Amino acid sequence: MLAELGLIGTIGEDDEVPVEPESDSGDEEEEGPIVLGRKQKALQKNRSADFNPDFIFTEKEGAYDGSWALAEVMSQLKKKRAATTLDEKIERVRKKRKLEDKEAKSGKLEKEKEAQEGPEPAGPEEPAGRDEEGSEDEEPETDYSSAEEDILTKADTLKVKEQKKRKKKGQEMGGFSEDASQYDESLSFQDMNLSRPLLKAISTMGFKQPTPIQKACIPVGLLGKDVCACAATGTGKTAAFALPVLERLIYKPRQAPVTRVLVLVPTRELGIQVHSVTKQLAQFCSVTTCLAVGGLDVKSQEAALRAAPDILIATPGRLIDHLHNCPSFHLNSIEVLILDEADRMLDEYFEEQMKEIIRMCSHHRQTMLFSATMTDEVKDLASVSLKNPVRIFVNSNTDVAPFLRQEFIRIRPNREGDREAIVAALLTRTFTDHVMLFTQTKKQAHRLHILLGLLGLQVGELHGNLSQTQRLEALRRFKDEQIDVLVATDVAARGLDIEGVKTVVNFTMPNTIKHYVHRVGRTARAGRAGRSVSLVGEEERKMLKEIVKAAKAPVKARILPQDVILRFRDKIEAMEKDVYAVLQLEAEEKAMQQSEAQINTAKRLLEKGKEAPGQEPERSWFQTKEERKKEKIAKALQEFDLALRGKKKRKKFMKDAKKKGEMTAEERSQFEILKAQMFAERLAKRNRRAKRARAMPEEEPVRGPAQKPKKKSVFDEELTNTSKKALKQYRAGPSFEERKRLGLAHQRRGGTFKSKSRYKRK
Repeated sequence: MLAELGLIGTIGEDDEVPVEPESDSGDEEEEGPIVLGRKQKALQKNRSADFNPDFIFTEKEGAYDGSWALAEVMSQLKKKRAATTLDEKIERVRKKRKLEDKEAKSGKLEKEKEAQEGPEPAGPEEPAGRDEEGSEDEEPETDYSSAEEDILTKADTLKVKEQKKRKKKGQEMGGFSEDASQYDESLSFQDMNLSRPLLKAISTMGFKQPTPIQKACIPVGLLGKDVCACAATGTGKTAAFALPVLERLIYKPRQAPVTRVLVLVPTRELGIQVHSVTKQLAQFCSVTTCLAVGGLDVKSQEAALRAAPDILIATPGRLIDHLHNCPSFHLNSIEVLILDEADRMLDEYFEEQMKEIIRMCSHHRQTMLFSATMTDEVKDLASVSLKNPVRIFVNSNTDVAPFLRQEFIRIRPNREGDREAIVAALLTRTFTDHVMLFTQTKKQAHRLHILLGLLGLQVGELHGNLSQTQRLEALRRFKDEQIDVLVATDVAARGLDIEGVKTVVNFTMPNTIKHYVHRVGRTARAGRAGRSVSLVGEEERKMLKEIVKAAKAPVKARILPQDVILRFRDKIEAMEKDVYAVLQLEAEEKAMQQSEAQINTAKRLLEKGKEAPGQEPERSWFQTKEERKKEKIAKALQEFDLALRGKKKRKKFMKDAKKKGEMTAEERSQFEILKAQMFAERLAKRNRRAKRARAMPEEEPVRGPAQKPKKKSVFDEELTNTSKKALKQYRAGPSFEERKRLGLAHQRRGGTFKSKSRYKRK
């Protein structure tokens, strides 16, 4: 197996093997050991490349003391080369495969020459990622089906009705003091009464005219009112809340070193971006900023928080960590609280953390909530955190950028396996640079990174399995145009402003329209043009219809020739061995890093003593993992209990449960146990209720003299019951339901009952 992958060299039949000269003597007994010794020397010479020549055993001059010197081992491990990146592994496998193909090709040509002296040797090998038939690769970039286009554009007639429905729905939303969605179109930054340092920073950053959300939001923010703003992604929401905040801090300088502004963001990358934009806007004033997100050094963040910066940008998890473990840091002096991408934070199960942070903040504060979509959860959060907010809805929740060209490629039911081939064909033939490729899972993203790298493309990946350093490095390389394709999961779908993204490719469609809007919002930002290409299978056609309905411009259908797809599919099948080789190299390096980490831990324990790590107190958290798990299961069980009470609710719950898929296998099993307990409790409760009387008494079986008397039935008990209440019920006759069940006439008897005094006992 390893020989096939090229990891171990093998000797072919046609290869020449250098053999040591042997004597002509036929005495094998004398010359055998000499030949074996030569062979061993040759093997040792070949193997020497596989081992580190600098490695020295502790055995010296024949004396072995029986103990390893840990420091010496560590120094020798440090001499080893540093961990290689995935791109280096891909390049190593590509070079090996290229060399093998070249050798095989040259050997084949030599054989053909010997057989027939006709054909000339082929020219130099073409670069990877291009087909051997160059003419086919240079064909027009796309072909469109006019019939499919006409079918799709028919849905545009429903656009006006949908817009009216959305407008009506927005008007029905209550809880707002006023609506500031209508703004002055001619408003400029100079008309907003901003300070000169801010205007200078705006001109330095190259901002010419404010965007619609900025025109609507900045004047309201400067008045100090609470804001609930909803706008499409890529419309400049960061500057819309940063400028009013900075103006407030400049106008009213702080008297004591305290943190006055808190900005909450859902992801680390978005936090870094907001911090960068805020620093650029505050470059000509004395406002200080601090970033507190996961993946970065905790101690340096604590030191920065002790200095009490004016503005703190943080993710909810890391902020809670600092609040519980940094005694000098608190939120009592917060004057402005900003919740950026609030819907995403609620999607990421930050609801409890956000409520905890809001409770810790000062009650006399200005709160600004920004969201790309206005869901029920966001409305609930707004009702908790905002006081008489001003409503600013500039764009529709499902509106994409105005200059975005939307395209789709249809995947037939029996062609689901062609997705990788289609993406490879698109990225090597048509869209060669500034591309973001979105996948549904981290495993898909990693595999596509390896496949596209083996095809010769410059690729990076961004997902949750990477460390913070690796994620930032991938973003930096993509922004600096060192890589052409960035393969990412939905962790990069929200808020990130990467300049120059030309194309967004959806390997699979996301779960909701909202996620689709955010994915394609990485391109066509701030008035630029862009393109999105989505691979749509049979199960995703419903979402495509909704996208077409909401689109203001016609959605195009892109068709790839079948022979091109087949050619790339064959290429990918041929590269499976190389993919496996890269994954094996990764696994080996990971195992080596784990062993090095264990050695480092052992060294630290030997130097400082076994009790040294326990000296530092463990960092506390307001909710343990077990508590969060129990809370999630209890919430799911409560939703399930509510869902059982109505047919529509039950159907909706089952639909939502399929979409979420949020519980792990362990949590799901606990949920099933709790569900079974709930059913058992319901059944017991139902059994405790009084049973209804039967219409006819059951015939009693004939009992022998030795048998105990059988307990009376409910019917018999009611017959022998002579209490006042029972007699009254008996005289009244059967109820309406009982009459209906027994098939009796529904009309009551006309006679009236006589006085009950005659039935009294004397």
